[in-house]
Amino acid sequence: MKRLDDMNAWRVFCEIVRSEGLNAACERLGCEPSTASRALKALESELGSPLFSRATRPVTLTELGRQAYQKAVPLLGLHEEMIRDLQGDKNRMAGLIRVSSHSGIGPQEVTPALVEFQQIYPDIQFELHELSARLPDGFITPGGTVIDVVIGYGENQPMPGIIQRYSGEMPFVACASPLYIRRHGLPRVPADCAGHTGLLISSPTRTATQTLECRGKIETLQWKNSLVVHNLISAKSALLLGAGVVPDLPLFHCAKEIEDGTVVPVLPGWRRHPLSCFIFVREEAFEKRRVQVFADWIAERERRSMEALRRRFPEFYRS
Repeated sequence: MKRLDDMNAWRVFCEIVRSEGLNAACERLGCEPSTASRALKALESELGSPLFSRATRPVTLTELGRQAYQKAVPLLGLHEEMIRDLQGDKNRMAGLIRVSSHSGIGPQEVTPALVEFQQIYPDIQFELHELSARLPDGFITPGGTVIDVVIGYGENQPMPGIIQRYSGEMPFVACASPLYIRRHGLPRVPADCAGHTGLLISSPTRTATQTLECRGKIETLQWKNSLVVHNLISAKSALLLGAGVVPDLPLFHCAKEIEDGTVVPVLPGWRRHPLSCFIFVREEAFEKRRVQVFADWIAERERRSMEALRRRFPEFYRS
């Protein structure tokens, strides 16, 4: 068999890239460096071009190597999943479920749910990952792990091969801390933002909000200056420190703070368009009973959570 058709040879190559070196990769794979080196050289020989540039230290990927890595990672993940499925029993309420969520909701919402589900089904194992890309690409992690269930929000549109369980709408709130408002005043309309600092969120799963809408009118946001962060947790931390105005914090992340007065809604009536909350499941994963039961259970749990949020803050759900 050609090395190009050998999944293990590609697994060695990808592990060398992830581990940033042959010896470290061999430690993780439990193989001899000479074996890994032969597999890598065989791949390069059959390709007719090198995968690594050895002219630099440490070695770096060539353009061919970069393309190979991007294509090999998801294939290896699917191969590993196929083996697990063939060896496992799809009808058992036992085994591993891989879950991914936005970084902000993991500790507060998802982790407690996983603990609760394991108390009901103690033979279930979980891996919780941070969502690293927009769906459907987010179903494969940068390391090649295939995700079963994604908990998050997005546009209400079908995706091929993905089952969706709707759980509610997520409003976004423009807000600042009392400390910031005392120092800089309270912005009431988007034009006021020209005198304020914007705390903007730009990540692999979302882009910074550039416009807000009120009663059908859309205004572009222009800031005096800005602080761009890469997740909701950092944005909320800067917000509470009085660093600026967040134009689009999900209500889930500021509900408690609005109630206790540590966060104040600003730009009244001006909002980013809300997004629908879903439990997303790959169709192949949904064939496993444990995944199906978990997806239905957590979808109902999230639906109740979203309904409770709506009852507490009806003003943010009015168009």
